Amino acid sequence: MKVLLTGANGYIGARLIPALLAEGHEVVCLVRDKALFEKQTDYATQVTIITGDLLRNRGMESLPTDIQVAYYLVNALPQTSGFAGLEALSAENFIKAVNQTHCKQIISLSEIDDHLTEAGLSRLHVEDILRQADAAITILKSTMIIGEGSIALELMEGLTKKSPVLIAQKWAKAQEEPIATSNVVEYLSGCLLNEDTFNAEFHISGPEVLTFKQMLLLHGEVCRKRKVSIMTMPQVSAALSSYWLNYLTPISYSHAKTLVENLKYDLVSRDDAIKNIIPLKLKTLREALLETMPVNN
Repeated sequence: MKVLLTGANGYIGARLIPALLAEGHEVVCLVRDKALFEKQTDYATQVTIITGDLLRNRGMESLPTDIQVAYYLVNALPQTSGFAGLEALSAENFIKAVNQTHCKQIISLSEIDDHLTEAGLSRLHVEDILRQADAAITILKSTMIIGEGSIALELMEGLTKKSPVLIAQKWAKAQEEPIATSNVVEYLSGCLLNEDTFNAEFHISGPEVLTFKQMLLLHGEVCRKRKVSIMTMPQVSAALSSYWLNYLTPISYSHAKTLVENLKYDLVSRDDAIKNIIPLKLKTLREALLETMPVNN
């Protein structure tokens, strides 16, 4: 089938392309910068590239009318002034374009956010806009994603670089249900024209609940090949924590700010319905970490 992919240059979108191609789908990638996309992907010659910016609808090329499924994987915008309005504009322009095709389903991915942070409220508004499309909507909400190049892995890599690891007390106790990147991709492809997922929202997560402290200890064992010592600090401001993560890791300040906000709370699934619709072999954190290691390790 013909599938539209937005966010093709993003972390998940880039990994979804080979999975869709392997299943025999015809992939159409909507990108802002064709030259950059061709430079970053190994699959440029195997997909159809459409140039367009969802924040500037005027200059966007027309989408093929025979698209059957559209993925909305546009990355969340940095939390600067007006970011919520821009995210809404992007979704509105996406819907206008997709409604001109024969699209039967839109699939979206975001994070679980039970505490309705500013970013979470913006994402809820985006999802309300997506629901106004002519096509059925499938919304997947994920726990912490672990895989090569993921923000969560970069966070752990940065924190465990030196010992002892210094983290806020709240972070150490926060419960997580991490999911492997490969499992996220499998869920996304498994939803394709699966009518059991139409007009529904699902939580996706890994098979185990761990504290963030346990995750860091396991990362040290698997990836650093040593026991990591962890020290907790009773109170650290969100701003200081964000600058600290930005200094220790390659994570941008805006992403660090979101991570700090999320680590204040437990991030676990409250809905296992997707497991009955798309049964997968879910990978443990150890297995997800091992996937990121060089083969000779």
